[in-house]
Amino acid sequence: MRLKSFCLALIVVAAVFGPRTEPACAASPTTSAQAMSAYESAIRYFNPGIGDSDARRIVSAIITDAYQQGVDPRLVVAIIATESSFDKTARSSAGAMGLGQLMPGTAADVDVSNADDIDQNVRGTVLTLRGNLEHYASLDPQHKFVYAIAAYNAGTGAVDEYHGVPPYDETIRYVWKVVVLWRRLCGMSAT
Repeated sequence: MRLKSFCLALIVVAAVFGPRTEPACAASPTTSAQAMSAYESAIRYFNPGIGDSDARRIVSAIITDAYQQGVDPRLVVAIIATESSFDKTARSSAGAMGLGQLMPGTAADVDVSNADDIDQNVRGTVLTLRGNLEHYASLDPQHKFVYAIAAYNAGTGAVDEYHGVPPYDETIRYVWKVVVLWRRLCGMSAT
C-alpha cells in the first residue's frame, strides 16, 4: 500500500513539475507546496531516515536540474532510488559515490568536485543521463531510453559494443528495476 501511495504522490508531482516535452501524467491540480511535500514523501519511502533539510535539497535539485536539462524528473527519481535509495553517503565497492552513484571519472567529466554534495551529485546524475539520452537520440524512444538507462549502469561503450543492453546480470536487473519504477511513477503498468 505504501508503494501505491508513493506512486500516486509522484504522479501529482510529475504533472506539476514534469518537463513539457514529455506527456504529463493525469493528475488533480495541486499547489507547489503539495508537490514538494509529495516528492519529499517519495524520497522518505526509499530512505526513511533522511532529514527534512536533505530531502528538500534533493527535491529542489531534481526539479531544477531535470527541468533545465529537459530530462523527465521521474526518470531521475527512478535512477537515484535504484542507485542509492537516496543515501547521499552511499559508496559502492567499485568506487561509485553519492545519490547517483557517480564514478570518479564520470563525476570529473560533469564537473562534480564533491560527490557528497547533494546539488552537485544530482546535477552530475542529470547531466550524465542527458548525455546518454543524447548519445542514443537517433533511436526510437523505447530503445533510446532503455539504452540510456543501461549506459548509466554499464557505460555507453558497453552498450555500443553489444548494440543494446550488455549481457551483464547486474545491468539487466538494473535496467528492469529503473524501467519498472519509472513506469509506475508515470502511472503506467510495470510491464
